[in-house]
Amino acid sequence: MTMKTKLFICLGALLGVAAAVQQVGWPLAKLTVHVVGEQGEPIPGADVTISFREKLSDKNAWAVGKTDDKGDFTAEGHSDRRLGGFVRKVGYYDSGTGWTIFKDQVLGKWQPWDSVTDVCLRPIGNPVALYAKQVQAEIPMLDQPCGYDLEKGDWVAPHGRGVKSDITFKVLRDYKDRSNFTAEAQVTFAQPLDGVVRMTAPVYARKSAFCWERSAAETGYAAPDAIRFISQDQTTHVERKMTFDNSNDREQGYFFRVRTVEENGRIIAANYGKITGDIAIEPRSQKTCLIFFTYYFNPTSLDRNIEWDPKRNLLQGLNHEETPTAP
Repeated sequence: MTMKTKLFICLGALLGVAAAVQQVGWPLAKLTVHVVGEQGEPIPGADVTISFREKLSDKNAWAVGKTDDKGDFTAEGHSDRRLGGFVRKVGYYDSGTGWTIFKDQVLGKWQPWDSVTDVCLRPIGNPVALYAKQVQAEIPMLDQPCGYDLEKGDWVAPHGRGVKSDITFKVLRDYKDRSNFTAEAQVTFAQPLDGVVRMTAPVYARKSAFCWERSAAETGYAAPDAIRFISQDQTTHVERKMTFDNSNDREQGYFFRVRTVEENGRIIAANYGKITGDIAIEPRSQKTCLIFFTYYFNPTSLDRNIEWDPKRNLLQGLNHEETPTAP
């Protein structure tokens, strides 16, 4: 047998293997979704949907079913290495399952076979009407304090319709061009006892549509540090936005307290709320500086409830980009 013939045989064998793999399609995966409540109790009767793959294509093949008395739903199907889905039940917030990612396969099955992912369904508690907005606004003036009214959803006059300076931003910027500038945003509050407290989404709630605590913190409020954004030279990679901690972490945010009134050492009036994610600036606007943050403001004095009913946004006339969707 000549060398050329051997090469043709080897090539034919490889093509045969490739054709066999194409015919088999995606490997099989088996996943059990274990659904529990906030106290770890199993939740039966929850609707579970898992996204698999069709055998010989990239199209999704949905597995749908309900959890049993142990809170479990198990499904099997083809997968392209990862599985995800969502869980729903009346009276609870929707939740994602997160991603189950496989690394190895044995005999056409992803390992570990019959993986288990835990999902916490959070009951809908006492959602209330709040002022909620995704702010994407330009700072009206540089080098001057600019107040923002959380109830009006606008800058304080003369820059907007706002009346009370709940949060004040002062941007200092030395701008030569997009690759040569310095910028700092100072954040202050009107009252000495106003401010923010760093909040973190509870671990068990991070897959839920409602991933925050239901009530704002009672104490610990203070003004945050300034946002600093400094370019070095034209070769330095600069992120589009800069935040207090430079994390842009969905699981981080702030409780805030504004309009605080104290009498005889006791707080007799205050409004609470939350800022989800971080406060970010984009200092390369040609005019001043852009600022981004999403907030929820409770107008009832001393009420720390920040569980929002998305159907009752007290801010009217917002466009799609300004309207939050998460409670």
